[in-house]
Amino acid sequence: MQTKQDTSLILVRHGQINANIDKRWHGWTDSSLNDTGRQQAERAAERIAREHPDIAALYASPLQRTRHTAEAIAKLLNLDVILEPNLKEYGIGVLEDEKFADLERKYSFFTRVKTDPDFAPEGGESINQVAARISEAFNLIQQQHQGKKVLAVSHGAIMALGLARLLHNNPMEWERYFFQNTSLTEVILGQSPQLIQFNSVEHLQDV
Repeated sequence: MQTKQDTSLILVRHGQINANIDKRWHGWTDSSLNDTGRQQAERAAERIAREHPDIAALYASPLQRTRHTAEAIAKLLNLDVILEPNLKEYGIGVLEDEKFADLERKYSFFTRVKTDPDFAPEGGESINQVAARISEAFNLIQQQHQGKKVLAVSHGAIMALGLARLLHNNPMEWERYFFQNTSLTEVILGQSPQLIQFNSVEHLQDV
């Protein structure tokens, strides 16, 4: 049961970038939205303004793909975008821009992170580090906006780690959660976290 201290958080993954099509890992790589991504952001903004006009604050990762997605939403909600570094994607350092298949085939990346949550590529982060900072972002949002509805535009891997930590107290459960571009996911932050909606993309039916 939701209490007056709980916060409703709507998580939105950024719009499409070319690396999504090419199946390349862009964590801290600062990619821009492609044409489809910009259209997705506009559609998401229209849906959010229609279904959630009561959003009290809008947060975003500082990377341009999330920032520009958030700006499309902010324009319709008449809100400022609050940049939050802890919403930034899982950075993998020297392995950035590798194809997902090559990350495993050449570097055994997914096998290594699955067996060692403290493993971090050179210049990158570990699963435990990423889970800790997204949890810090969730805690900040919950403390700052008790009893309110808030929206955050972030990235697929870090949102998966955030839900795994929030709902299962185990970031290694992150493989349960895959987010499509500009999908909407709603969670309740508080004493008893709840997943209300996951990966909803009905606004993208003809994009």
